[in-house]
Parts: sequence; C-alpha cells; structure tokens
Amino acid sequence: MRSSGLGLALGALLLGTPARGQEASYLPVDRIAAIVGTTPIPLSRVDEELNLLLGERQRSGQPMPTDSAEVTELRRWLLDRMIDQELLVQQALRDTTVKVTDQQVQSATETAVQQTRRQFNSDLEFRRQLELAGLGSPEEYRRMVSDQVRRGLLTQQLRERKTERGELRPIPPTEAEIREFWEESKRQGQQPRRPATVSFRQIVVRPRSSDAARAVARSVADSVLQALRAGEDFATAARRFSADPGSKEEGGDLGWFRRGRMVREFEAAAFSLRPGQISPVVETPFGFHLIQVERIEPAEVKARHILFAPEVSDADRAAARALADSVAAALRAGVPYDSLLRLHHDPLEQSLFDDVSQADLAANVRTALEASAAGEVVGPIEVEGDGRTRYVVVRFDLRKPEGEYTFEELRDQLRTRVMEDSGLRHYLEELREQTYIDIRL
Repeated sequence: MRSSGLGLALGALLLGTPARGQEASYLPVDRIAAIVGTTPIPLSRVDEELNLLLGERQRSGQPMPTDSAEVTELRRWLLDRMIDQELLVQQALRDTTVKVTDQQVQSATETAVQQTRRQFNSDLEFRRQLELAGLGSPEEYRRMVSDQVRRGLLTQQLRERKTERGELRPIPPTEAEIREFWEESKRQGQQPRRPATVSFRQIVVRPRSSDAARAVARSVADSVLQALRAGEDFATAARRFSADPGSKEEGGDLGWFRRGRMVREFEAAAFSLRPGQISPVVETPFGFHLIQVERIEPAEVKARHILFAPEVSDADRAAARALADSVAAALRAGVPYDSLLRLHHDPLEQSLFDDVSQADLAANVRTALEASAAGEVVGPIEVEGDGRTRYVVVRFDLRKPEGEYTFEELRDQLRTRVMEDSGLRHYLEELREQTYIDIRL
C-alpha cells in the first residue's frame, strides 16, 4: 500500500488515466486486465496503481518512463503484483485466523489520506489534483485507499499467520541475490529515499490524577462491572462508558493480540480469562479496565475492554508542567539525563529516538526541533494525543538531511526482505498453479 507522497505528480497526463472531462481515445473504460479465480482486475485499477507509482517517482526525483513501451512494461509489472495480492487476499478471506477490523481499516485509511492531504495548501487544491489525475473526489479517493488498506492488512496478517505456523519458510539469499533485488527495486522506482531524520532523547512528564479522581473512576468501574454481571451487554456498555477513543465506537473491540502487545497488568488479566468471562477491575497506568475475552488461540486472544480514565484537572496539568520545567532546568544545569529519566519519565512513552523521520514527529515537536543544535535542551513541549496531555523535554543529538540510501545502509533490511520474499514466492507459485488466472493485458 503506497499512500504517502501521492499528490505531487497527480496531474501527469502520461499516467495512463485520462483527466475527467477528457475523452479516452486509447483506453477502453471497464476493460478487464486479468481474472484471478472468479475475480476480475479492471485495467482502471492497474492505472490507479501506475498513477501512484509515477507520482512517487516524480516526487523523489527518480527516472520517469520516456516512451509508451516503458509505460506498458511498468503496467504489466504492476499487474503481476496485483495478481499476487489478489491470490493472497482470497486465501486470507478463507483463513479463519485472519481478522481485520473496521477500526483498523478506518485508522490506517485516515492516516494515509491525511498524509496525502498535507502535501497541498488547501482542500480546493487537493480536490483539483485528484480530479486531474482521474482519482475522483476526496470521498472517492478515500474509498479507494480504504480498499487498498483492507487488502494490505489481510495479506499482512496472512503472511504473519503462515510464518507462525511454519508454512512460509524463508531461504537465506546469496550476496548476488541481494544485489539483484537492490538493482531491480531501483529500476522499478521502488528504492526508498532516506528522509530527513533527527536523533534525540526525551523525558515525558505525564499529569497524574488526584487520589479523589482515581477513587471516582474506580467507583464507576465497579458499578458497571455489577451491571455486566447482571446481564448488560458488554459492547453497549463500552460505547457508553469507555474513555478509549480507539475502541469506544467499536464496542471496546481490541481485535486479536499476542503477548507483549499490551501493558503488563492488562495482559496478565486478559490471558487468564476464558471465552465469555469478564475480568474484575484491572488497574493500569491508563486507568481502570474491564476486559471480556471472546476467543482464544494458543498464542493470542480476541478481547474487548472498557477504560475508566480518572479525570485530570487543570491543577494536575499545572503540577506536571512545573515538574517538566524543573527537569529541563536540571538538564541544562548538567544533571545526567539517565538520572532524570529514571526519576521522572513516563514508562509508557519511548525515550530514545534514533534516526527518526522528522515527518513522523508531532507537529509542535517537529517545529520545536527545527533549529536545534547537538546537545541543546528543548522544551518542555506540550503534546496532545490519545486523549492525554504530556510535557516533553528533549535533549537533541543529531540531524541528517534527506538523501539516497547506500546499499551498505540497507544491506540487513534487504537480506531480510529477500529471505522473506523467497518463502512467499514459493507459496505464490503454488497458488498460481491451483488457481485459474487469465491475463488479458
């Protein structure tokens, strides 16, 4: 799924999809490019993928096709990839252990669409460029991205499940195979550029609720627990009471998760329950939880939860801000970072960021670090997210400009990718032998 960086070449006429309002003299509408099993792949979908690929190439300064023969070669290469994905999607839909929730799709879709939207100065410009590229309105574009996200999540989970079951066996590649993959990815415009990155350490101070606020939240959790044990529907109660914005509207549904994905207290409770059973009140750094396990597999569970988050008052936030000010002052005065980290850092937050893309940072953190020098202490920076306020104190370490990756920088990643792809390629060859495929491009 390639959603970021879409827009900078959306209006290019050589992409193979005519702009709206223009007559397509050489590209039949609704032409079928291939059939996989009983599922057709329209040529319009292939050309949408071609639009995205060429947009990324133009944005990153990579070579563009110079004639129709090169465009045709790219289109055929993309169709081959789309056939592989369709084979995997069909297998994922047959595999009962593969579960993709609407919430997962909505969240990933929103992230992808917003990444694209931020490349334009206004909604009007965003809409105009989508229309010029034949991608329709923002609503139509969102539906296209949502479909791609769902398919990507299905294939990703299928690969994970088959790897866990030993059905995808990676084959260690030779140096020549790694080099060949590197060169081919460059020829196809798939070689990533190294983004502008920064390295820094942070101490995150989180406002702490008062004992009175915690007692109120615990009391509400106890009351809801009694109602659930008396027969109230868990999903309905989650939509009414939960303070978790990520699962509230889904009735508290967390989907499937394995050990190591949740905080310790939550995980211990969830993996001790039987299907249908509701936990007692569980306290974590986020607040108080009620958990209901729906299904169990050997290494993972499918569960719902209701979060009761203690109220954080203005006084609590002011106290946290004052503490963050003192942490920043201490760092500037030479107090060792590690000592302050042990005393004041929120354990739920990451402390070390090494070569992280500037684009992945929260907007106010990115702005605060734009002119920072090595060794400088920045902050406190107020950060909002997931319904929580945090105060971040940063010790800035290093900045690297955008550029091309070298083979040596990516060698380990390339080796892993080629090794994983070898097992997947063998599996896809089996699927191609077992499935009716009619290529018409």
